[in-house]
Amino acid sequence: MSRSDPIRKEYFEAVELGDKASDILFYIGAALSILSLLVDQTKYPVLSTVVLIAFGLSTLLLFVIGLVSRLYLAPRAQDKRLQDFFSSACGVNLTHQKTDGYYNNNLTDPLKRMAAQVLENSHFSKAIALRMARTERIKIVLYVALWIVCVLCRQTELGVIVAASQAIFSEQLVARWVRIEWLRVRFEKAFGDVYKLFQSQPPTEQFNAIALEEVCLYETAKANAAITLSSRIFEDLNPSLSSEWDDIKAAVGIQ
Repeated sequence: MSRSDPIRKEYFEAVELGDKASDILFYIGAALSILSLLVDQTKYPVLSTVVLIAFGLSTLLLFVIGLVSRLYLAPRAQDKRLQDFFSSACGVNLTHQKTDGYYNNNLTDPLKRMAAQVLENSHFSKAIALRMARTERIKIVLYVALWIVCVLCRQTELGVIVAASQAIFSEQLVARWVRIEWLRVRFEKAFGDVYKLFQSQPPTEQFNAIALEEVCLYETAKANAAITLSSRIFEDLNPSLSSEWDDIKAAVGIQ
């Protein structure tokens, strides 16, 4: 089956690039903040000034890139993804940039098709989020272990401990890990709820209401977490997840 996703290529790759740039600037800023405490300003005034200027610039760039990504790049990408989602569900063309080979069901009723698309999306998303969470867990364990060693070491200056604490408990490390774990749980819940919805087959009005609710819950979870799922992990897991999706469709009676 041919697959194409012009929305990811044109919009989400920019978001991922912004995320990578933010991560790099964060680590540079964290290193410079600690270095600024270690450089003796009286002995090395020029070096100290250079470090402080570099730290200020990295902080400013991190702020600007984060703002652009959060308020422009990510919303723009999500808007395009939603246009494609509803275009596929309702059989209309809200955008000329449409994915091919991603919403794999033959349902014709728009609300049932929406529910099936959420089931498919959450199936893929929960697996990708789990893989991302495992990587983040390893990073957090290593960083927290180093932080504990730093805190327990009596020779460590208080300023260094404060700078390290600021880095560890920042948006890019602990907070990011917590958001990924939370998003993973929400994806798993969405998948379970929609799976049960197809299995139970409630009256049409109830089915439609629950389907719309699940669409909203799935999308608000993504918006609140502000986490871009890894395209690399998606490509890696896609063959096995696609095979599992065929089994899921058969289990719930989706063609």
